[in-house]
Amino acid sequence: MGWKLELLEAGPSSGAHRLEIGWLGEILAPASVDDIGLEHGLAHRLLGDLQRAVVALQEAALQTQADRLRRLDATLRLKDYRLRTIQSLHGTLAIRVPRLVRIGSGERAPALLRGSSRSTTEYRQVLARLGAWMSFRMAAGLIGQLFPLASGGSMSTVRRRVFAGAAQIDAEGVSDRVEAVTTARSIDLGMDTTFVRSCAPDGPRHHEVLIGVASTDDGRILRFGGVIAALDPPHRPITDALHRLGRCPETTITAFTDGDKMLRGYLLKAGIKERPVLDWPHLARRVQVAKTTARGMKAHTNREYRALPAIRRLLDSLHWRLWHGQTAKGRRALSSIERRLEAFDIRCQRSDRSAVPARRLRTAMTNLREYVDGQSSYLVDYAQRQRAGKPVGTSTSEGLANALVNRRMNKLQQMRWSAAGAHAVLTMRVDAMNAAHRGSAAATPSIA
Repeated sequence: MGWKLELLEAGPSSGAHRLEIGWLGEILAPASVDDIGLEHGLAHRLLGDLQRAVVALQEAALQTQADRLRRLDATLRLKDYRLRTIQSLHGTLAIRVPRLVRIGSGERAPALLRGSSRSTTEYRQVLARLGAWMSFRMAAGLIGQLFPLASGGSMSTVRRRVFAGAAQIDAEGVSDRVEAVTTARSIDLGMDTTFVRSCAPDGPRHHEVLIGVASTDDGRILRFGGVIAALDPPHRPITDALHRLGRCPETTITAFTDGDKMLRGYLLKAGIKERPVLDWPHLARRVQVAKTTARGMKAHTNREYRALPAIRRLLDSLHWRLWHGQTAKGRRALSSIERRLEAFDIRCQRSDRSAVPARRLRTAMTNLREYVDGQSSYLVDYAQRQRAGKPVGTSTSEGLANALVNRRMNKLQQMRWSAAGAHAVLTMRVDAMNAAHRGSAAATPSIA
């Protein structure tokens, strides 16, 4: 026995109309688990039939609307019908749209179906999102696998959708994208930079990318980013993010950077007068390199035997003092370590393997000294901030850089990008992550 599905249109005056959607064929008892339910292709064919039935009803509704306008306005006449072909996720649609013309008047007749696009908004958004998270060629093929009746086109089509989606996001503006802004008492802002390979033959070898994440005291999080060469002005993402999170004159903003003077300049241009805080993970990583190198050193003379344990203790003390914001005592610990390293200077001049750890530690201490001296005014008591439940670094922004840029553009896919292309992909990925966070936050029940 065969089965078919029907779409029933019930109206208060016109009665009921039945439209056949699809034919399922004979339904038999399943022989195995694999035979239960609908196959992927059959399910999408049924969805395509259902969509075409809905379009048929919409076409009839457009004709009814055109007739009603003609009865209300005697100057309107039916000019002709235009066949519009629209690409959707469930197949290509063809709808017959009446076109009206106004007689004896200079005014234009109202359009019954606005827009000149050849695809639905949902179709364009899916192509743009997939193209932002994977290669354009893979995104086009995946559309054909997930939606058998739809065509993802070529990789150039996906690329155009990504560019168009990013341009729409940039054109919407801050006031249009935010329905309501809650004033924030405090905002923690973490910023970092990374690089993307450039495809310009006579331009720079890399494009610098600005990455950031801002969070408020009530748990709202907003990510932002963009290629600096494609931003005008470069600090615009910072200003937009702070505005969307509810920045006001009374808002306290704590910014974290890795010591880059360019980032601090962007903060000043964004109107952040508070002194930024040096990112603790960047500082701790340099200290940890020195401690690891010191653990691998071996003493060969009596002078080295006396100096090596003291160096290791002073490195632990240096870590503790920097963690508690004691810059002056940390500098004295650095000087003590450098004096004790003089016991290894003779061996550092040798070319044998035993001198390699000593030379590495000398280089690590020189770099650490330069970093601490240059960033001493941006050190704070990180231990006190941690006890108060406040962040001490931009580890979230570094993880964001890996998720947004490195995995897609640097690590797994060694491809080269234009500034506009990298910025478009980055804009779409940031928007998708912010939308996912808003959705998860809205789905989380509040605890009274």
